[in-house]
Amino acid sequence: MNRLQSSLKNPLTMTILNTIKSSTAGFKTVSHCIFDMDGLLLDTETLYTLVTQNILDEYSPGKIYTWELKVTLMGLQKEDVSKKIVEIFDLPITWEEYAELAQAQIEDLMKNCRLMPDTEKIYEKAVENIAKKYNRPYPWDVRMKILGTIERRTCEIAVKELKLPCTVDDFQRQFVQITLKNLENVYLFKGAERLVRHLHENNVPICLATSSSKESVEVKTTHHKELFNLFHHKVMGSSDPEVKEGKPAPDIFLVAAKRFPDSPKPDDVCLVFEDAPNGCKAARSAGMQVVMVPDSHVSENQKQDATVVYKSLLDFKPEDFGLPPYKDN
Repeated sequence: MNRLQSSLKNPLTMTILNTIKSSTAGFKTVSHCIFDMDGLLLDTETLYTLVTQNILDEYSPGKIYTWELKVTLMGLQKEDVSKKIVEIFDLPITWEEYAELAQAQIEDLMKNCRLMPDTEKIYEKAVENIAKKYNRPYPWDVRMKILGTIERRTCEIAVKELKLPCTVDDFQRQFVQITLKNLENVYLFKGAERLVRHLHENNVPICLATSSSKESVEVKTTHHKELFNLFHHKVMGSSDPEVKEGKPAPDIFLVAAKRFPDSPKPDDVCLVFEDAPNGCKAARSAGMQVVMVPDSHVSENQKQDATVVYKSLLDFKPEDFGLPPYKDN
């Protein structure tokens, strides 16, 4: 029995077993992992939405940054996003001015960005549940008005915009009760830190491939430098001269793969982790398998480029792709 246990712990045996498990799961075995950052590891997409809406409120009052537009821009580089927003909303500023305004607001907000807690969804669900109690829908345009507001303002907007038959005080009492109950059970890291540390500890080469600029990444990771230093390298699309085209073009992932010490063939051994449809398209164009952890608003049609889709990184099983399993499995 001891000899059997010893053989099962042998690295070669473990590699063979993980390869068999990967084949059984229907995925190709991989050896290198590439991570997107915004919306996957860091809870920044909510902040991007807030900043965009703030600028629209100032330069084009009444216009809403809808989900349908947002999802088409997720994963794009700064210049591309800025140009599209200025054009679509016919803003009376240049794309350079828009980018400067957005960056200034983002820097203030990003200093406090967190490793993927799900608090925004908890607040959203609380409003939705109360609205449902009064047989009212909770449409996207109202959500955009509420996003990022302080608690009292959230309640005032909800009661007014949804035409609820209750006072703001009544709504706030219900809102606080629901959110406090759910915040006690929130997954603080949403599986991100656990996965990154696990792969690093098991000598799986990992890197970051984000459309953000170097300056933006430095601000966003201010409170998480130790964790992000575990990545072998970081490819920052908006400031990397080798990334000629942003997502959904494959450039960023091809560059990321090339910078591993062994320069692996992307279509053989690289696995990408993404949240955005544009990112998934880029990964597949690079010939890579891609694990998608999308926003709940992403449609089924927008998930078609993903190899597999999970609600959370907590659902990911490394052994399905031939990687070392978690020890607590």
